[in-house]
Amino acid sequence: MPSAPSASKISVRETLDILDGPFRNVATGIAQDMYAFWLGSGISFGRVDGLKQIISRVMEFLRGQVDPANPNCPYNAALRRALGLAPLSADEWARVDLNADFAAWPDQASIVARLTNNYARLLDITVAGKDDDYLLWDGVGVPATFANPAIEPDVEHLCMGILVLEGAASSIATANWDGLVEKAIDELTGGIPKLVVCVRAEDLRKPGLTGQIIKFHGCAVLAVAEQGVYRPFLVGRYSQINRWAAAPENQAVIGRLLDIAVSKPTIMMGLSAQDSNIQAFFAKAEAVMQWPWPGDRPSFVFSGEQVGVDQEGLLKNVYPQTYTAVTRDQINERSLIKAYANPLLLALVFSVIADKMQVMVATVEGAIDPAARATLQQGVLALRDHLATLDNGDRLQFVRKFVDHASRTMTMFRDGAAGGAPRRYNPLTSLPLHLIAEDQALPSSGLPEIAVFAGLLGIGLRDGTWTLAESDPADPASGAVKVATASASTKLVLAANGRSAIRLQQNGHIDDNEDAVLIYSGEKPPPMPRSPRSSPGRTGVLGLREVSIYDLLQHATSALDLMQQFRSEAAI
Repeated sequence: MPSAPSASKISVRETLDILDGPFRNVATGIAQDMYAFWLGSGISFGRVDGLKQIISRVMEFLRGQVDPANPNCPYNAALRRALGLAPLSADEWARVDLNADFAAWPDQASIVARLTNNYARLLDITVAGKDDDYLLWDGVGVPATFANPAIEPDVEHLCMGILVLEGAASSIATANWDGLVEKAIDELTGGIPKLVVCVRAEDLRKPGLTGQIIKFHGCAVLAVAEQGVYRPFLVGRYSQINRWAAAPENQAVIGRLLDIAVSKPTIMMGLSAQDSNIQAFFAKAEAVMQWPWPGDRPSFVFSGEQVGVDQEGLLKNVYPQTYTAVTRDQINERSLIKAYANPLLLALVFSVIADKMQVMVATVEGAIDPAARATLQQGVLALRDHLATLDNGDRLQFVRKFVDHASRTMTMFRDGAAGGAPRRYNPLTSLPLHLIAEDQALPSSGLPEIAVFAGLLGIGLRDGTWTLAESDPADPASGAVKVATASASTKLVLAANGRSAIRLQQNGHIDDNEDAVLIYSGEKPPPMPRSPRSSPGRTGVLGLREVSIYDLLQHATSALDLMQQFRSEAAI
């Protein structure tokens, strides 16, 4: 039996198997906006500096300002205090060369490794005549690093933004200083506010939006924009971490975090959880309201390769009575999704959207029986899994392409116009999973019928009836998707209603003389007027066919019947 892939090598498709299997209740809970996301520096790996780069920069910052001629040089004193945190052996002290860059020191790597667990103490070292946060602000270089406007969001930030817009991640807590989640959402929405950023008590009074991110260690972007207000809230120094829980200015934010921690299970990504204030916080949350084990779903879930010492410490705080020698391995296993945030968040995006479509299939108006609905739901999953397998190269490009295609398809469906790049992300629905069935606007939206169409596409893929080819977003005449059978390749275009269908024709997305299928969600309107651009007479081309999913659902009872009627009317 092959071994399970590592958390860094696992594919999105393999991650979906985990979410469909042992962590199905977690995936459903996330789709229902039940989980709070706690994000750490790991989700920004490769975009902003990690601890090793920060430590090296601070050490070089100090070394570069040492004055060897001054026996009382404050930078020399601070550097020696920093090296004392390593600590160095006599031989290593002998190899310290203040005239050489820190990167060239023979013991540089081992010094950085030892300082990694002491990074907060390193940043707490003061330099005579300078502000207490001098090493944090100037040594780390917060304005040019964590607040650098040139840094672009990565896969994790974009997927987190999609989950927020889909209504599955309204509560986010992070120790990260960067503003990449916020920047990702701005990119996805075209700058329309959807996320409330909370650093201090006053921020909690901002008007509510789709999501809220609590940056309990501060925000570099805000600290640069409003230094007098937000710079003091950048937490990184040892004294700050120890004082954080007791500081009066933090109590309102801590209260909000506490409310989240006791009312929502936690999924933690890219967060080492080594900081004492995080450990103490979850111990306090447990004292307020305990999470049961075993419950209907894990109350605490990690994304990563293994449950480490710091994660075990949190689990002991979350389950103080039940985390014993007998249950330890079981709790650890059920608390670990063995996939890093990069593949996991993308898999969650696909999972949430597919779960919503399955609910729509279950509630769509029509004569189809429960068995047919179940078959269509499996078709939705087959389509989802197919899309996941297309991630075989540059994942960031893949995510941006997915956003572009999905947004173009939904905009054409609703408005009859593809719009220009960059396109805003159009969520399937901003409601979490459990509220969809009760949405009174859903039946008239055409979305349930689109979910049925997605199920039909997936069934055809699964059964080998056809293959799919993606459309070209840059080509106005390109449809939503192209279906290829053994005998033909056919363009499919989606329209919510007659108005969007007319606009699709006016905007050059369809032509009544081309070999294509126009698929309506609702009832088929009267025949569309012929385009003046169409060629007269016989052309040997089938021409535009119009199919109404709504009409098909009124007559078909089984999935087989529905598929046959669809293929017959679409001539596929």
